[in-house]
Amino acid sequence: MAKVEEPTVEVKLFVDKEKRKVLFAESDKEFVDVLFSFLTMPLGTIVRILIKQSQMGCLDELYKNVEDLSVDYFQTKACKAMLLKPLNAAASHCRRLKINIDDTKPRAVYICRNTSCCARDDCEFSSFPDAACKCGKTMQYGRDMPENEGDSLAPDGGGLESGVFGKGLLKFVITDDLIVAPASTPLMLSLFERFGVDDPENIEETILQFNSQKIISLLKRSLTSKQPLTRIYFDATLVSVDADLDVLPEQQNDADEKVNIAKMKVLRTKTDSLLYVEGDAEFIDLLFGLLSIPLGSIIKAFGQWPPSGCVDNLWKSIDGSAKGCVRPECQSLLLAPKSAPFGCAAAKVLGVDELAPTVLDINCCFRCLKNYGFDNTVQCRYNCMAIVKSAKLYELNPRRAPKDRSGNSESYVKGGHMRFMVTGDLHVHPLSISATLQVLRDGNVQTEELEEREIGLTKFQVMEIQRAALMGRAALSSVFLPPNKKKRKAESRVASRAES
Repeated sequence: MAKVEEPTVEVKLFVDKEKRKVLFAESDKEFVDVLFSFLTMPLGTIVRILIKQSQMGCLDELYKNVEDLSVDYFQTKACKAMLLKPLNAAASHCRRLKINIDDTKPRAVYICRNTSCCARDDCEFSSFPDAACKCGKTMQYGRDMPENEGDSLAPDGGGLESGVFGKGLLKFVITDDLIVAPASTPLMLSLFERFGVDDPENIEETILQFNSQKIISLLKRSLTSKQPLTRIYFDATLVSVDADLDVLPEQQNDADEKVNIAKMKVLRTKTDSLLYVEGDAEFIDLLFGLLSIPLGSIIKAFGQWPPSGCVDNLWKSIDGSAKGCVRPECQSLLLAPKSAPFGCAAAKVLGVDELAPTVLDINCCFRCLKNYGFDNTVQCRYNCMAIVKSAKLYELNPRRAPKDRSGNSESYVKGGHMRFMVTGDLHVHPLSISATLQVLRDGNVQTEELEEREIGLTKFQVMEIQRAALMGRAALSSVFLPPNKKKRKAESRVASRAES
């Protein structure tokens, strides 16, 4: 059997070999569509694609926490899948990309096969396996969701000349820091001026074929570098740099947002060294939920990406330099991508809209669907005494605990009296004496040095923690240490960089 060749996208690079820098690139809409698709991807998907080496602050650690935490601590088995393999609201669009690096399986339909189920009249299904039916059994039998169902906006093709997100037969220019614009003479002249190009003979044109691995590498570099194209072309090593939170714009703290939405205990030393935070399931959900939020909505919520990266330039280009080049029906899909149905606490804090739960029409009764499966619904027509030979399936909340009939659960992690320990780099453990002692031993801390404080988190403080989690590996320290302590740490970092 002949080997199937992997698809590639051709991109022309304009390189200043003397300065070892890619000045800009030129491509068709296929490459720009792939770039814009980055914005639709949930953070958990990005971490998984980058093999937990995304270098996005503490997110790699958060992802590992979800992997390692026993399923016994989650409301249902489905909760882990919702975080480790979150749904992409633009999945049907991304499947039409020439290169789609999102390896998440298509949205599926899972039902309970118990024909004597107490919930047989509810006609419920889950988009994730192992969700809990009201009868207590898990929903495991399923199939792919019908094409174009369950997305925030089903693709209409946009005509032969349109791409997935872009429109027309345009050539696009992409700068090294990923600003996208339609090619034009004024743009070319402005780029020559920006890069000090006096003689076009000094620019070398070269063709680079982007396959899926190069696209993944470009995604990683867009998150952590201002020169992702240069770093791809010259195969430069990535260096992880934590953002300095003190130089970022402050979020507005409105008076009506001062209601406490989570409570915790902070254990630190009297010399202002944070050891860990003790929090409940509500606080853990605010952290874990970040993995389900699409990249574009994160940029929208905070107005920027960490200064070390440039992926936010893609977001800004859609309504800026590339305005009018994106299909109108795709604007909101990229600028404010939605999260999966049954939004989590993290999404609500960040103001991220969620997909509406899906309702599916099937051409058999629900009992026959359980008996014969999705591929033999015709059996209902001949072997069933039901008067109505059709049904509607209603998507349920996969976080709903077994035998919980309310269906209103907004938590991934079980509540009650369970407490968790969260270290400064967002490593999460179930709270225990042995775990506490290990932190004290690791920090070489004496008990008389300890100081405990109980605090209530406002929405503003939660957003600060979420923002810090994206930008550095000491998220809690950057928020909870006194300002003068943070300032001394920042000055120490600057001094050490100057010495090196």
